Amino acid sequence: MTEREAAVHLVEEELDREHQKWSALGVDPVRTAVLHVAEHELVWKVYWQSEEYARTRNPSAMLIGHGPYLVDRIDGGLHQIGALAESSGKWEADYRARIRGMGVPTAVDDLHDELRETAATRGRVQAVRALRQRLAMLSPGQALDYVNALLGGEAPPGLVALAVGELVPPSTRYSPCGPSAGEDFTAPPDSRNCLTPAADFSPGKAGEARPAGALRLRGPEGHRRRGPGGVSGGDGGDGVETVGTGVAPLPLPLVTIGMAWHPRHAADGAHHWLSDAVRRTLHAPGSRAT
Repeated sequence: MTEREAAVHLVEEELDREHQKWSALGVDPVRTAVLHVAEHELVWKVYWQSEEYARTRNPSAMLIGHGPYLVDRIDGGLHQIGALAESSGKWEADYRARIRGMGVPTAVDDLHDELRETAATRGRVQAVRALRQRLAMLSPGQALDYVNALLGGEAPPGLVALAVGELVPPSTRYSPCGPSAGEDFTAPPDSRNCLTPAADFSPGKAGEARPAGALRLRGPEGHRRRGPGGVSGGDGGDGVETVGTGVAPLPLPLVTIGMAWHPRHAADGAHHWLSDAVRRTLHAPGSRAT
């Protein structure tokens, strides 16, 4: 188990590594420090800010746009989420699924709980009726088979697939390494939920699907992770990350991203990622940049 003090120490080490890295590149980064720690059943949420803000509480010295570090309470793995993921709370379900390997309850799980409770309190026939009210496409015989199998231990996979298609929105279905049959492609198929290393960023031409390794996904549901003995996990920017890479399922237009630089934002994760992406693109073999 990871205690609060150990979590703070891990984050302080990470902040120091970031400062040393950018100092070595000739940047004068803003000094950062741990601000406070919040306890969560899964992790310690370690919030950080500029040293000046931590000392003076002067709003003009605040860094904005970043989220807390997460330190796993079991293995001490270090992760980072964005401000949007932290404020919405959406990181928790993704953390349970991708980091802890725990199943995420869906509407089908709720239906099964309801059927078990109905059968226990009102009888099996009422459970069958309740099932047909929720899944009208099932025949009486199919509904009876479904309930009997569920109460016996496991519902029939074919009928469960029908329930998933009816009750679970495609964008919320979790599959370990890609979309389920019939699922909408809202992210590349190889990488929506798999923890795979990020490839270098490289631009694609307007109207072309980008090749594997050319698409870098960043979302509120991702994490950065630095575990014992190496790097794994993450949605963040600079090397300590696990993000999805793969072939885009539709043509993508060229997107221009602008960046305004100021030393105050030297510790901002989005600036780190963008500057690194530009640097790698300019230094890539065959680059026509001058």
